[in-house]
Amino acid sequence: MSCGNVQDVPEVDVDGVQAEPEKVTMPRKKRVRRIDKSLCQRCQATKSMYIIRNVTYCKECFDAAFYSRISKTLNPALKGFDSFTSSRKSYLLNGSRAPRQTGDAVLALSSGAGSTSMVEMLVSREFIGKGDGKIADLTKGEREVVWDKGWVVYVEFAGVLEGVDDRSEIVKQWVDGLGPGIRYVGLRAEDVFDAGLKGRLHRLGSGLDGVTPTGGENGATVALDVTDPDLPLFSVPESSSSTTTPLEHLRALISSLPPASRPALLSSILNSLLTVAAQTLPNITHLLLGETSTRQASRLIAGTALGKGWSLPLELNTVHRLDERLTRLKPMKDVTTKEAAIYCHLRGLSGWTRNERRWELAGPKGKRDARGKGAVSSLEQLTEHFIAGLSVTHPATVSTINRTGDKLVYPGLGKGNIPDCPVCQLPVDPSALQWKSRTALTSLPNKILPGSTAPVSAPADRADGVTRSHHMIEAQPWTGDGPHDNLAPLLCYGCLTTFTPPTVVSKAVKAEAKPVELPIWISDNIARARKEVGRGEMRQQIGEFLLDGQE
Repeated sequence: MSCGNVQDVPEVDVDGVQAEPEKVTMPRKKRVRRIDKSLCQRCQATKSMYIIRNVTYCKECFDAAFYSRISKTLNPALKGFDSFTSSRKSYLLNGSRAPRQTGDAVLALSSGAGSTSMVEMLVSREFIGKGDGKIADLTKGEREVVWDKGWVVYVEFAGVLEGVDDRSEIVKQWVDGLGPGIRYVGLRAEDVFDAGLKGRLHRLGSGLDGVTPTGGENGATVALDVTDPDLPLFSVPESSSSTTTPLEHLRALISSLPPASRPALLSSILNSLLTVAAQTLPNITHLLLGETSTRQASRLIAGTALGKGWSLPLELNTVHRLDERLTRLKPMKDVTTKEAAIYCHLRGLSGWTRNERRWELAGPKGKRDARGKGAVSSLEQLTEHFIAGLSVTHPATVSTINRTGDKLVYPGLGKGNIPDCPVCQLPVDPSALQWKSRTALTSLPNKILPGSTAPVSAPADRADGVTRSHHMIEAQPWTGDGPHDNLAPLLCYGCLTTFTPPTVVSKAVKAEAKPVELPIWISDNIARARKEVGRGEMRQQIGEFLLDGQE
């Protein structure tokens, strides 16, 4: 086919013979490969059942792809690869099975599709043994287990969520049927106020009768005044808190916070209980979370909006070392909630899984103002609904957000020992109070009072005529030297925003408000930040000077 220009004048040579015009051939279009969506694109033989990321799968191929996606995330992490330094190519290509670990694993179960599919897959693929210490004979084709035994930890929040049923017995029945190598540990959200939690976990893990401790590690708990921007702390004697149940303590703490701050507190409670269980149970080396890529994308956006950008890379990282013995892993990071739900459906588990946390139901409901605002859902829930709705029309939403999150690098690397926040237990970003003081305005200069023509002069301590919030003026950067009577200097920016009271608090509310007791893990972390010595450590230091039987 020719597409020459008909307006061109034909060339004539010297003999007067008209030359033929040059023909220009149109480039051939590239042949587009037609894909039959009715067939599985992996085996090209079976009818397709599911469409995942524009790829069709049958049941068998989907199961293989699901396992491959998890193993490519889990196995390199267990071999010692660090996501901060390892290249992406070696991270993906090394998909061989991980070697046998020296300790056991704690599997966090929330009865959602992500954690349920993770536990079922690890058990069915023999990542977890039967707890008998048997060594596999590779010459006979036996698989070597990765962990000899696993502990499934389930945390129930029904006590603080209105209208939510207690599902601990249903979860326990399912976990007990997984096999002899899996043991069930049931916890409740109010256990953060239970002084005997570690004693119960010790007895559950070792079978020995341990002494149940009273109070925190330092013998006392701490109360907090949430109506004061300084967040002053008060010591609570052991006798005064013995008459109140842990559930009443937790409900009082949740009710004292604004509705938008409660999901962040519940998230910290969940992380603390899982960490305490993993650190207390015997011979635990790994803590596995079932957070999917959909949940990770929501955590990235919500964490950025809540001011957790400083420690967000550590929170999103696939591998995070909590201490010298314990490592946290996220094997479901490259699996979407849709894939996890399909896997649960194939295993017959979709009938009892529950993906919604419903943490916005904690505490009394907020009131709407005259504009109809207020009493809205939490930022975490709004983000989840936004991503779920956007993924319907834009399937690459979750993967794009997570690829952006993978590029984040923790800015505290190589800066020495940075103190941890007593609430979220992540490194504290420097100058959190100073940054908040530059963004929080409580009054404006030259404000004219009603019935007066004279403007109100600015305070003498501010030359620019702008008054900041009270605790922002007197706040000093955290140095680690000396005790603190206020909680605000010890918090990271995100937790400081969580515990900050509303801008306008009525005098009646301030008069009726009483300090609320903080969970034991926060009290212990505050004592460590103050460099206080607990009773057990004190007895070890002066043990050689004590007489026999002397307390």
